[in-house]
Amino acid sequence: MSTVSPEDRSGRPAILGGTPTFEEPVFVARSRIPSWDRLGARLQEVLSTRRLTNNGPVVQELEAALRARLQTGFCIATANGTIGLQLALRALELQGEVITTPFTFPATVHAIEWNGLEPVFCDIDAETYNLSPELVSGSITERTSAVLPVHVFGNPCDIGGFDRLAGDHALRVLYDAAHAFGVEIAGCSVFEAGDLSVLSFHATKLFHSAEGGAVVGASEEDRRANALLRNFGIVNEEEVSGVGLNAKLSELHAALGLELLPLMEDEIACRAEIAARYEALLGATPGVRFQKFEPTTKRNHAYFTIEIDADEFGLSRNELHRALGLDNIVTRKYFHPLASQNPSYRGLPSAAPELLPNATRLATRVLCLPIYGELLPAEADAIANTVLGIARDPEGVRDALSRQTEAS
Repeated sequence: MSTVSPEDRSGRPAILGGTPTFEEPVFVARSRIPSWDRLGARLQEVLSTRRLTNNGPVVQELEAALRARLQTGFCIATANGTIGLQLALRALELQGEVITTPFTFPATVHAIEWNGLEPVFCDIDAETYNLSPELVSGSITERTSAVLPVHVFGNPCDIGGFDRLAGDHALRVLYDAAHAFGVEIAGCSVFEAGDLSVLSFHATKLFHSAEGGAVVGASEEDRRANALLRNFGIVNEEEVSGVGLNAKLSELHAALGLELLPLMEDEIACRAEIAARYEALLGATPGVRFQKFEPTTKRNHAYFTIEIDADEFGLSRNELHRALGLDNIVTRKYFHPLASQNPSYRGLPSAAPELLPNATRLATRVLCLPIYGELLPAEADAIANTVLGIARDPEGVRDALSRQTEAS
């Protein structure tokens, strides 16, 4: 992957007849991979034992390392983040309604539905993109048993506010922390908050094990409940305590995670440099806004998003997305459509768009730009400059996109 050399570029974006910024697609995420020497040795060791799953020693080593890294009382590794959410919700023995955000990946809401609970959507804060305790308080009913906020793009929720809300209304709080590996606020890990948090270790995530996830929390009761649920409810050779799933992480996946874990500080530092370059180049652009983070947040830079105001920018988010694609810059329109517009949920009273104005607006405006540790600073500059080049001639870009649509 490399930028097209300056002598080959006309200075115009591809949609206006210029040479594409990149010769090959630059994707929004790219999995970091440890050296083969280290990973290969680790995998060979696992294979030599012939113990490939069933809570083996490598999984246990990864759980211990994550407990220390995330500053949490326990860590139950799972086959993926979605099944981790399902286990965590089941472990809390909830009934009735669970309030959550529409501005999230579908798995957040699916896990609620899979547990026979009713998702209740609440609007989000327009600047942080997160659920706020103030808005959630207006959605609580006598049937509400829990709140499931998401640390969207790694931006911590108002943890203190949700603690107070839970205390006032006797609610459980479960965080979808799929984006939040390593995030701290005011010097405290976000994984110290609420009853439970769930991580995703999917290959697209900052820290990954190709596929995987984890449930983390503090209490021994919650640890035991999630551990049993992860393994069919099996207590020992002769006792099954109740319903459970096969949600175990394999030794092979854990081996990959263990070799990646020491690389995370470097990965985050490289991403921070990319984010700083984007912010410097795009920060003064009319119609481009950034997600609001509190200054006390230790960010992980898992994602880099821009919010496009079409009136000021001159083009819609969708038009920018299409134009960047022609320059081989692959972006993502997270989270469009909203989870509340999934056919399974759009009939819920809380899913009405007029009740979710901030989320509905943001779903048409947010665009994720490529960010990963191996993205070169010059490549990040080229991406930002392509956005600026598109912004310089919005009418020309719109006309060219229209002609392209008609031709197809």
